[in-house]
Amino acid sequence: MAVRAQVVSARADTTRRSATADSAASAKRTLTADDTVKPPPKLPPRDTIKTPIARPYTPRSTEIGANSWHWDRDQLFASRAMSMGDLLSSVPGVTLITTGFLLAPQVAAYYGDPGRVRLFLDGVELDPINPRNGGIPDLALVPLWSLEDVKVERAAGELRVHMRLWRVERVTANTRTDVVTGTENLNLYRGYFGKRFDNGAVIQLAGQQQSNRSVGGMDGDALGGLARLGWARGNWSVDATWIHQGINRNAGDRFINTVPQLRTMPPYFGSEGMGYLRVAWRDPETNGPWAQFIASTLNEAKGDTTANLTSSLAGGSSRDSTDTTTSRSQYVLAAGITRWGVRLSSTNRIRSINGKMYFSPGARAEYESRLLTVSAFAERAVDSTTRTDVLARFAPFDWLNVGGSVSRSAPKSGAAGATSTNTRIEIGVQWRNRWLTGGVVTRTSALIAPPIELDTTLRAVLSPAANGEIVGFRGPLALGINLDLDAINWSATGPYRPQTQARARLWYSSSFLKRFPRNNFHLLLSGTFDYFSTMYVPKGTDPLGQSTPGAGIISALLEIKISSAYIFYQVRNPVGAIYSTYPGYTMPRLVNMYGLRWQFWN
Repeated sequence: MAVRAQVVSARADTTRRSATADSAASAKRTLTADDTVKPPPKLPPRDTIKTPIARPYTPRSTEIGANSWHWDRDQLFASRAMSMGDLLSSVPGVTLITTGFLLAPQVAAYYGDPGRVRLFLDGVELDPINPRNGGIPDLALVPLWSLEDVKVERAAGELRVHMRLWRVERVTANTRTDVVTGTENLNLYRGYFGKRFDNGAVIQLAGQQQSNRSVGGMDGDALGGLARLGWARGNWSVDATWIHQGINRNAGDRFINTVPQLRTMPPYFGSEGMGYLRVAWRDPETNGPWAQFIASTLNEAKGDTTANLTSSLAGGSSRDSTDTTTSRSQYVLAAGITRWGVRLSSTNRIRSINGKMYFSPGARAEYESRLLTVSAFAERAVDSTTRTDVLARFAPFDWLNVGGSVSRSAPKSGAAGATSTNTRIEIGVQWRNRWLTGGVVTRTSALIAPPIELDTTLRAVLSPAANGEIVGFRGPLALGINLDLDAINWSATGPYRPQTQARARLWYSSSFLKRFPRNNFHLLLSGTFDYFSTMYVPKGTDPLGQSTPGAGIISALLEIKISSAYIFYQVRNPVGAIYSTYPGYTMPRLVNMYGLRWQFWN
């Protein structure tokens, strides 16, 4: 029997060779001239956060209850404030005095004293070096748009405003554009660009252009700029920063008993700015030692037709055409250490004034715990006045806070006034996230410096001692609506200080996270009512020689966030109330402002 041969067909091998085997085979092959080696495709760069540029030392808050008077960058733009004067007017005890709309001179009187407001930008004190201001800062020239943080320190004797310029931390470039328009022929444009590099370097550029034609006068235009080049890595930071704000302000008319006095407020074409070089080691907000050195130059330039200040103070009325530039150098050496809740620091300033060097040493000691927060501050000013402050908050229970401040100012000579001691004591009680606060402010008699930028006929006057009763409320009412209320009533009327002053703000804020879990939507709605009684300003040697009637002003703000864009609408004085914050200068009515802020990560 023949046996049939069975042929078995082998199954084709479908298993691919491994990448390792292919690579080995390729390696054995000899490359020819026609072969090309292609580099691997580049991955998109990852966004990284770099060590931030240095920030200045700022004191711990000793405010009681839900008070803070501290704004970050988002809160600044959502505060409805269009200027530093707008922002500070929300602080209890501050009276904003101005002669017109946004570009008019703005002076803040703290407990009735315009000379007791001090400004610090990135650790440098912004001395009011413009002689037309008489040593009192014009808040219209403070570049609020360039800031990322503002903290107000309410000592009993003076108000210290600590400001920090905008910073960037990401390697991905950040660009932002703001556009605002409205009544009073207002047009405002802002632009921001900032970028960090892999080696720690930083570049920042920003600018704002603003113009308005106000019916009440004081109109004009303003242009500001910011530039920064720096480097930060590890514990070290170095940066060179320039900030500038200029205003071209037209003349304004004053109405006394409905009789117009033309061009009473002279035009002003000038600018203020600062440039500094800063070297910093470690962060003042972390545990351990830190140090900073800043070499800065403050400058102001003007080219205006204005009243000759010397002649005016002597009783004359001549007007000179001037074109001048003033500058002042300020060197700051600050250092400190933080351990176990204790913060010790020293800030020493050297100023060059008219070719002479002035040394102003200062020191601060702070302690913070859940139960007690204390801040003690002392310094010697340029005029050798010694100032000391103690601020404290005692919280024995979560529902009870007791706080206050004691300030003492001791001039070296009687020409600068007598030694004064001022106090503030407050008690706060919490109930279901609602804080009710009350207290007393005591001010001794003091010589008040005149804000001659508003009126060159003003003179220094003696303000008598007075006591003020303060009350506040913060917390939810119902349906997500919150109330912020602050009021003060003085025992006696004084110059630059209404006897009664109050502010109430109703607001609603929500991101509706259940409906928008990616947090790409936010709604803010607020309404504010500001009230002040009759306010007096001096005339000659009479501290109450001029007055302006009291008023109640309504304003509202609507802000909607969609992704990285903010759309807002703001209205001020919609009922058209006729009022003034300085006698004879009528404030605008029916003001509407609306616009867009849009941020991009490129």
